[in-house]
Amino acid sequence: MLRIAVCEDEEQHKKILVDLIGRYPFETDYHLTTFQFGYELIEAINKGINFDIIFLDMRLDSEDGIDIANEIRKTDNNARIIITTSLIEYAVLGYSVSASDFLLKPFPEEKLFQVLQKMESEIRQSRTSFHEFDINNEKVFLKSDEILYFESLGRKIKVVTDETEYEYYYTISALEKELDPVRFVLCHRSYIVNLKNVKSIKTKTAILKNGVMIPISPKRNQKVYDAFTRYLAGSRE
Repeated sequence: MLRIAVCEDEEQHKKILVDLIGRYPFETDYHLTTFQFGYELIEAINKGINFDIIFLDMRLDSEDGIDIANEIRKTDNNARIIITTSLIEYAVLGYSVSASDFLLKPFPEEKLFQVLQKMESEIRQSRTSFHEFDINNEKVFLKSDEILYFESLGRKIKVVTDETEYEYYYTISALEKELDPVRFVLCHRSYIVNLKNVKSIKTKTAILKNGVMIPISPKRNQKVYDAFTRYLAGSRE
């Protein structure tokens, strides 16, 4: 799921931007949160709420958008900040805080869609190469190749590699939507396996290269076998 924030103190511009984002044909689910003031956005981030894309107004009442962006960068170097402004001069300043792009008000639809397409593509590619998750308000990155499998533990997900394992709060249904479907397959209601690290498929079992056996539910057995066969045919190794 993409997590998007809009920080805009003018209701008219906020409504236009939110409506336009709602029209964009995202390839994945997204959740949109709006903020009127920059300090509200910073408070949310400091509480551990992370955003993939942030639309940030350069002039927020008495606040300076660059100051807000600098605060964001103190704890998050990965969020894609999109500067929104009425003046092109302010857009240039955005690059000092590693802004990904800018939008001039009143937000031309074609330009906004181009920005969202670019951001969604970049995020998808990043998530294909790495798996990102949050533990105690800290982002953790694992190379996708290193991951053996994910296991659902109630409200948590356990991600396992050869050398370590982590647990974080998430659901397996949401996780399945985010992962590369060519590489990762839901083989059981509680397990997602990385096909790159599967040695063989047997009835009701996926045998990993390190010998670990992952259960396959009967109704998913053929699907997992077909996915493994397709993966081998176009192996990325």
